[in-house]
Amino acid sequence: MTAQHRLAGLCLAMFAVAAGADGGAHEHGVAHLHLVQEGTTLSLVFESPLDSLVGFEHAPRDAAQKQALHQAHEALEDVARMVSLPAASGCVIGEVEVELPFVEDAHHDHHGKGEHAEHGEHTDAQAHYTFTCTQPSALTQLTVGLFKAFPRLERIDAEAATAAGQGKAVLRPAQATWTLPAPR
Repeated sequence: MTAQHRLAGLCLAMFAVAAGADGGAHEHGVAHLHLVQEGTTLSLVFESPLDSLVGFEHAPRDAAQKQALHQAHEALEDVARMVSLPAASGCVIGEVEVELPFVEDAHHDHHGKGEHAEHGEHTDAQAHYTFTCTQPSALTQLTVGLFKAFPRLERIDAEAATAAGQGKAVLRPAQATWTLPAPR
C-alpha cells in the first residue's frame, strides 16, 4: 500500500467518523459518497443501507432475494455504470472492492436461510473505487449512475476532499451530477 493510498484511507476514515458524529444514521433511501483526491489517486467510497439497494436487510429468503443481491453486487462492480468522470481527467480504474452482506450465502446457501442470524440489525453495503488520473486538475465533476441502478435510492450525501479544496453536495435522481470543488 502506497503512502497515497494510506492518506486516502485516513481521509475516508475521517469522513466516516464525522458522519457518525453528525448523526449519519442508517436511513433507508439515503446513501453516502466520499471522494478523496490525492495527487493522481482518486478514491471513492459509496455506503448505503442494504434496503436502499435490494429492498431488504436480512439473509435472502428466496430465489428472488438471492437474485437481487447478485444483481446489486454486479452493478456495484460495474464502475462505468456507477460513476462517470470527465474524459479529460484521464482516470482509469485501479481497484474495486464491494462489500455486500449475504452475497456468499446467496451463492452457497446450504441451509435455506443463509448463515447469518437475524437480530433486527441494520445492514449496510459498501463499494470502494480507486482510480489513477493522468490529469487530476480536470476532475471538475462526477456523475453517478447509482439512482438508475438502484431505484429505491432517494438521496446521496456526498463529501469531497480534493487538491482544490473540500466540498459537500446532496445528489438526487434529478440531479446526479456533482460539481467538485474548484481551485480558489
